[in-house]
Amino acid sequence: MDGVAPLARRLVFALPVLSMTAAAVFFMHQILSPMGMTPAEWAMLILFSLSFVWIAIWFWNSMLGFMIQAFSNNPGRAASPILANLDRAKPIQARTAIVMPIYNEEPARTCRRLQATYRSIEQTGNLDRFEFFLLSDTTDLSIAEEERQCYAHLAGLLATGKIHYRRREKNTGRKAGNIAEFGRCWGKDYDFMVVLDADSVMSGDLITDLVRLMEDHPDAGIIQTVARPVLSETLFGRLQQFGGRATAEIVNTGVGFWQMGDGNYYGHNAIIRTAPFFQHCDLPVLKGKGPLSGEIMSHDFVEAAYIRRAGYKVWNVPVGEGSYEEIPPTLLDYVKRDRRWCQGNLQHSRVLIEKGLSSLSRFHMASGIMSYVASPLWFLFLVASVINLLHQSNPGLSYQGPGSGHFRLVPGDWNVMAITLFCVIMAMLILPKFLGTFLLSLNARERARFGGASGLFVSGMIETVMSVIMAPVMMVFQTGFVVSILSGVSVKWDRQARNGRQIAIGEALRRHATNLVFGGGLLGIVLTLAPQSILWFLPLIAGPLLSPLITTVTSSRRLGNAFARAGLLLTPEETMPSTEIAPLRKPDPAWTNIIGGNGAVPIAGGAVGTPAA
Repeated sequence: MDGVAPLARRLVFALPVLSMTAAAVFFMHQILSPMGMTPAEWAMLILFSLSFVWIAIWFWNSMLGFMIQAFSNNPGRAASPILANLDRAKPIQARTAIVMPIYNEEPARTCRRLQATYRSIEQTGNLDRFEFFLLSDTTDLSIAEEERQCYAHLAGLLATGKIHYRRREKNTGRKAGNIAEFGRCWGKDYDFMVVLDADSVMSGDLITDLVRLMEDHPDAGIIQTVARPVLSETLFGRLQQFGGRATAEIVNTGVGFWQMGDGNYYGHNAIIRTAPFFQHCDLPVLKGKGPLSGEIMSHDFVEAAYIRRAGYKVWNVPVGEGSYEEIPPTLLDYVKRDRRWCQGNLQHSRVLIEKGLSSLSRFHMASGIMSYVASPLWFLFLVASVINLLHQSNPGLSYQGPGSGHFRLVPGDWNVMAITLFCVIMAMLILPKFLGTFLLSLNARERARFGGASGLFVSGMIETVMSVIMAPVMMVFQTGFVVSILSGVSVKWDRQARNGRQIAIGEALRRHATNLVFGGGLLGIVLTLAPQSILWFLPLIAGPLLSPLITTVTSSRRLGNAFARAGLLLTPEETMPSTEIAPLRKPDPAWTNIIGGNGAVPIAGGAVGTPAA
């Protein structure tokens, strides 16, 4: 499979996506057309067509990944040929900077993660080829002072001159501007840079492998790894962690298979060739006013597109061992981050029309836009369905056709087609989750790492049910995001929540008001116009109506840990943590009481803000 050309791989992916979409649209047309197509039904068909493509892309990425992982002796190399002939014994020649941009983060927490990465690289014996940069954009002066103190403590613990700290007074360009300034000041001194987020940890083995890959492939501009979610204890976080491990792995393998050197960049846990990046990847400031103008918030997709335009390849390698990140601990924290991502992705509509971009780069940006636009499309599909239901519930309307008697909704043969199409869509959404869990269950070592066969199976069922319940909740949120952005409402770039908190039911009720209105309104319409259809609409109604309770319950750290004690929603990073993650799962005496009641810590180590040349 390694020798399959990129075009052939893309056809292997595109043909089933387009064929399945065409079949689904045909079925939907047959379902809607027995009584002739009303304007509402034409709207339903168009909206369904646009939305189904998104589901088909997700499904076939998953199926390709499953087949590669199930039947290939070396799934990683089969998906990404760049991994072939990797020589781990080869000495490293290049100089690499490990850069961690931070913005109003918890300083001790951030420094501990950088320390874990440092220690791991040190164990490889290649520390002399690396330097580490803590690049602060912090605006809170009290946090900035803590950063300086924690940096000094970290430098003292490591007893090295390889850890450097710099803080910008003005965070122009946000994270992208932070990295760009690093490039102007020190980029020329390094062949590559590995970009970490404040919650990122990477192993020395993986980082040195990435450096060797960049040395062996001078046309590689970016190599992006798969970051596995770790260290969350809330029930919501554990659900996300398990789902990320059980499903995302096969999805990423499928994506890597057909994207080849036209992959994407996700902003962190990736290695970048510094010279072309800083030469070609300056981001434009979008002209005009409103949320779709100004500085680009989601910089990574655009940077990948620009480095591809410069002739360098971008690889997504399905390598998860040694690449880690944390995730928002509660649903409300997740939604807050998602709102910012939504605005950033919609800004890409201003960029993807630029000249010289590759077709795959345009596809990545269009897909990022679609990941949010899909929600209002489904919402509009539901609105059109309700309008159609109102039309068909008119006592003056009837249908005389195949079967017997008069039909107010869908006649026999068409009703079977509607049920079939519904079941196919649900299977496409759920089957990848089942297949990911099934693959893990086949391997004795993996079963043990996930808490055993029974725990793995029950965890898979819990995560699948919760994902189905939560899907319409996110649809309502994301529809609101898109509407607010198009209405001119911009989002403030706040610090990201890392620590979990118990969300009170009152706050949850306020934040989920729109979901409650949607769920209650849909329930009332269905019970009034078509009570016999309530079971079909139940998945769309239950989640929004229960969303405040779900948010409160899943924000509980106590409940999350109770699931873990019962052997549920466990991941390998908890049952058998790596040497990088294990120290972060417990307090470290070296960091105990670093920031005391008076804010003071012992100052040790090198000079603050003076990176070595």
